[in-house]
Amino acid sequence: MKNIHHIGYLVKNIEDSIQVFEALGYVKETEIINDEARGIYICFLIKDGYRVELVSPINENSTVSGLIKKLGNTPYHICYEVEKIEEAIDSLKKQKYVLLQKPKEAVAIEGKRVAFLYEKNIGMIELVEVM
Repeated sequence: MKNIHHIGYLVKNIEDSIQVFEALGYVKETEIINDEARGIYICFLIKDGYRVELVSPINENSTVSGLIKKLGNTPYHICYEVEKIEEAIDSLKKQKYVLLQKPKEAVAIEGKRVAFLYEKNIGMIELVEVM
């Protein structure tokens, strides 16, 4: 794995959360992106070289609706940059990570492929393929 790309932050209301992060000194890197395939709104913000990804459900069928009900507003994953996503997944599986979502293009990250994995001691991580 290379660098950390972002910290994923689950939020109930993306507009309200953007305002709070901006008050903390974060600057929007993107406008709010509608990822219809996953049923989520996404916005990236940056501060001091750190990037957060705000993720909010569009509706009850969203991929994060269950999580937001259970966890509320909270950080919920770290995204790592990898060069070859399949090789990274195979390596993590050998370390007892479970693949939650196969590599899929992410509209919010310039169409780069992402995958989600879970490990019982640390929770969920995301991989983003960068070349």
